[in-house]
Amino acid sequence: MLEMYITMMVIMSFMFMNMMTPLSMMMVLILQTLLISVISSTMISSFWYSYLMILIMVSGLLILFMYMASIASNEKFHMSNKLFIYMILLMILYLNYYMKTKELHEKKIKVMDNQEMIMSKLFNYKFISPTILMIMWLFMMMIIISFLITSNEGPMRKSN
Repeated sequence: MLEMYITMMVIMSFMFMNMMTPLSMMMVLILQTLLISVISSTMISSFWYSYLMILIMVSGLLILFMYMASIASNEKFHMSNKLFIYMILLMILYLNYYMKTKELHEKKIKVMDNQEMIMSKLFNYKFISPTILMIMWLFMMMIIISFLITSNEGPMRKSN
């Protein structure tokens, strides 16, 4: 199962390199963030880390998208048919291989579900310092950005 997600991430990385418009790049980054969160939630039995990562990454991507939409020209979204067909074929071939070896993966998943195999949680005593540091850093960045944007020097483009 993990190999399938990693292969999908590699495919998304190749797709990202071939994208030209900011909208298509943002879509690929959001899909890749979702894949990373699924992988992290399967490795750690707590889903909180993946929820936090999705919220932080998607909010940052939305801010970048708003910035790019305000300065970029209105380009049409074109997707290469060859690239699209190639990626779908690659995914179908890999899923076909994955379905053939599914029995081996089911045995591994049963071992992973064992509660004794859990190595760490997000809010353990060992991990409280980086968590508090991340919270303080995000709070400080929010305060700095709110001071930088005044009423005279707001966004570059006014909304209608």
